[in-house]
Amino acid sequence: MSVVLFAASAGFPSDGPVMELRLPRQKPSEVGPVQDRIYRAAENQARYLLTLVHPWQEDPGLLLMTQSKSGEHWIRPNTGAIEGLAFLYRFGPYDEKAVGLSRRALLERILLPMIRYCVVTHRTGDRATSDGKPWGDAWQSAHWAQMLGHAAWWIWEDLPDDLRHGVRRVVAHEADRIAVATPPHQLRRDTKAEENAWNSQILSVAVLLLPEDPRRPLWQQAFQRWVLSAHLRPADETSQTIVDGRTLAEQFTGANVFDDYTMENHGFVHPDYMTCFSLSLGCSLHYRLTGRPMPEALLHNVSGMYENLKWFALPDGGFVYPNGQDWELFRNPVWHYTHLLMAVYAADADAWSLMASSLDTLEEMQRRHASGRVYGPDESFFASAPTDLFRYLGRSWLVLEAAETIRDAPRPRLGVRRLDSAMVVLNRTPKAAHSLSWGAKIMAMCVPLRLDRVVSPHQSSGIGHIRVEDRKKPLPVSLADVRVENNGESFTADLVVDHGKDQVRAELHVESDADGSLTLSERLVAAADLTTVEVATGLIGVLNNRNWVYEKGKRRITIDEEQVTVPALSGKDFAREGSKRLDLDSVLRIESEGPLDVRYLGATRAERGRATDELYLNYLGGKRSWRRGQTISATKVRISCPAD
Repeated sequence: MSVVLFAASAGFPSDGPVMELRLPRQKPSEVGPVQDRIYRAAENQARYLLTLVHPWQEDPGLLLMTQSKSGEHWIRPNTGAIEGLAFLYRFGPYDEKAVGLSRRALLERILLPMIRYCVVTHRTGDRATSDGKPWGDAWQSAHWAQMLGHAAWWIWEDLPDDLRHGVRRVVAHEADRIAVATPPHQLRRDTKAEENAWNSQILSVAVLLLPEDPRRPLWQQAFQRWVLSAHLRPADETSQTIVDGRTLAEQFTGANVFDDYTMENHGFVHPDYMTCFSLSLGCSLHYRLTGRPMPEALLHNVSGMYENLKWFALPDGGFVYPNGQDWELFRNPVWHYTHLLMAVYAADADAWSLMASSLDTLEEMQRRHASGRVYGPDESFFASAPTDLFRYLGRSWLVLEAAETIRDAPRPRLGVRRLDSAMVVLNRTPKAAHSLSWGAKIMAMCVPLRLDRVVSPHQSSGIGHIRVEDRKKPLPVSLADVRVENNGESFTADLVVDHGKDQVRAELHVESDADGSLTLSERLVAAADLTTVEVATGLIGVLNNRNWVYEKGKRRITIDEEQVTVPALSGKDFAREGSKRLDLDSVLRIESEGPLDVRYLGATRAERGRATDELYLNYLGGKRSWRRGQTISATKVRISCPAD
C-alpha cells in the first residue's frame, strides 16, 4: 500500500508536497494480533479523551481539552491528543462505535477546530491564549509542535490550506530555533538527554512537511547532531568509533549519560529517563515510512541504556527504582512503546516479551473503566500522561505496520549488576530483585518478582528516619563511608550513615544472597547526648492501593501468630513489641533472631500516583534520652520471598 500526500497551496515556505509516506505491503505475521490490541486500546482512550474536548471561551469555533494557557500543561495535552486522533482518522480498522464518532465527524468536528486553535495561538499565529500569551519559543515547545506536525503529515490530504500553511509555519519556526542552538549537556542531577532527544524530533518533522525547503540540509544536519548529543558518554570524548561518517571524538559536545549507561534526573538515578532514547529513536519511523536510511546516531549508546532497563524490569511491565520514583509509579503502559522500538529498530531479542508485559498491564488498567481511560484518578497527576500514552499507541501501531523482522528470544537477567557511576548494585534472583544505592539516595530494597510488586520505592527504604527533640523534621541522612563487594550471584555492603551532624550514627550491613534473601543489620549509636522523640528505621514501603490491577485493596500482615488486615487508604496504625517473624500477604517474609519493635502506618491518601503504607522494623517512639556513645538499638533481619 502506498499513500502519496500533496500540498495544494502556494507561497513559500508552504509550497510543494510533503514527503511521501509509504506503508509496506508485508509485515511479520506475529505483529498483527498485537496491532489489533494496540488499536483497540487507542480507540478506547480516544473515547475517554473526547469527553474532555470543549469550545474555547474566546472563540467557540475552536476546540481544546484543557484551559487556555500557554504553558506545557495546557498545550502539550492538546497537541498530543491531536496526534493520536489524527492517527485514528488516517490509519487502521476504525470502529466508530468504539470511538463514538464517525471518521468524518472526528475530522470536521474535532480535529480541524483543535488544530486551528493550536495554530492561531502559536507565536507564528495572530492570537494569544487566554493567559494573554501565545505559546512557542519555550523550553519544551518544539516537542509540542512536533506532535502537531505528525498529525498534519498523516492527514495532509484533508487539511484546508490555512491549516497547511499554519502548521508548516509552527514547525519551521520551532525547527529553525533548535537548528542553530547548541545542544546542552549535564551528568549530575539533571541530564539533558531527554531535552536533546525531544528537541531533535522537530527537525525530522520539518523535513517531512517541507522536503523541498532550502533549509532542509540545515535541519538534517542539526537532527543528527541533537540525536547524537542526547546520549553521549564521557568515554565518547576520545572514541575513534565512526558514527555517520565521523569519529565520536570529532562530534563530542558533552556527556549526558554516565559510562555505565545510567543517568540522573530530578537529582537522582532515574530509570524513567533511561527510556528517553525513545523520543529520538521514534524518528526511525520517519525514515522507514519514507524509504530513507536511518542515521547511525539514532542507536548510539541505546543498547547499553536498554540493557540497564532489562535489569530494572518487573513482571508487571514496570521498573525497580533503586533511587526512588517521583513520577507516577504505574507508568507501566507507556513503556510498551520503548520496547517496541527496540524490538523493531534494534532487533533486540528481549524487547518483544517486555513489550507484552506492559501491554498486558495496559489492558488490565483500561478494563476497569467503561469510559475507556487507562489511568485511574489517583494513578496519574501529570497533565500529559493520558495523551502521551494515546499518541504512543498510534505510533506503536505504525512501527509494527512498517516492521521487517521480530526476534523473540528473551533471556532472563539473573545475578548481580553493579553500576558504579550510579552507585547502585542489583541482584536479580528467580524470586526477588535486591537493590542497594549509596549515591544520590541511600536505599535498600527487596522487591518480589511478581505481578503484585508489594514494595513501594520509598526514598527512605531500608534507612527510615530519626526525629529529635526541638526539631520538627527528621534528621537529614548522609553517607559517611561505604564498602561494596560482589560476585556474580551476591553482594555485601557495609555503610556508615549519619542521621544529622554528630547526632546519630547508623552502622549498616547488607547481604544479598542468590537464594533470594536480603539480610539487613543495623546498629544505631548516639554521637552526642540527645533526646529522640521517634526512631523509625528499617523501613519497607508497602503498596496498598484500592484499585491497582494487581492488588486487592488491602494488605494482610501476620506478626508472629497474630494476623492484621489493613484496608487501603485506611490510615490504620499499630505497633507491636518483641516480634520475631512477620509475613506480608505470604509474599514478603521478615525474620529476626532477636525481638523487633515494629510499627505499621497505613496511608490515608495516594501520593505521586500510589498509596504507600510504611512498615518500620525498628520503632522506638516517645521521648528517650541517650548519652554519647550509647547504643540506641541493634537489629538484624532476613527478608525473603517464599515460593508461591
